[in-house]
Amino acid sequence: MPLPNKGGEPEFKLKVEPADMIIIKYKMKSESHVPLNITNPTKDRVCYKVKCTDNDIFRVRPPLGFVKPGETASVTITLKPKSGIDPNRHFFAIYHIACVDKTDPKKIWNANTKPDGVIRMQVQLECDEKEKNEEKEKKDEKKEEKKEEKKDEKKDEKKDEKKDEKKEDEENKEEKKE
Repeated sequence: MPLPNKGGEPEFKLKVEPADMIIIKYKMKSESHVPLNITNPTKDRVCYKVKCTDNDIFRVRPPLGFVKPGETASVTITLKPKSGIDPNRHFFAIYHIACVDKTDPKKIWNANTKPDGVIRMQVQLECDEKEKNEEKEKKDEKKEEKKEEKKDEKKDEKKDEKKDEKKEDEENKEEKKE
């Protein structure tokens, strides 16, 4: 189910497939691609714009375009995975506006453009389970290694303290002899 619009935003009049949620299944070391189809059931030619929550991990191609009445535009969403991604935090916002002339879509969408419709699609990221477990094991191993390093450092510190104490004792003994 799409996320609710903000107050005053117009209802989305186009059809989007998938309709409810964008699910992206991925593996950590490779990009994943998901199609997003935008169909125009209206009588007007429209210009659309697709925005994402994080440009570092998502790419939308093409992010802007036109759809004639009764036709469908195909957009590809690409996920460039990185560790620590929150699987339920992201969404895509899709805007549309009626557009009769064949202007460059970049010129249509500026800070003052008021869209005719908006929809926000929740993204659900699903990491390959095997990879997810391997990544967790690696993190656990690193934690263990850090614990061991800290223990070793403490042991070394104690050894150094004992050496310093012995030196002081020997120095004190020599001072007493003199």
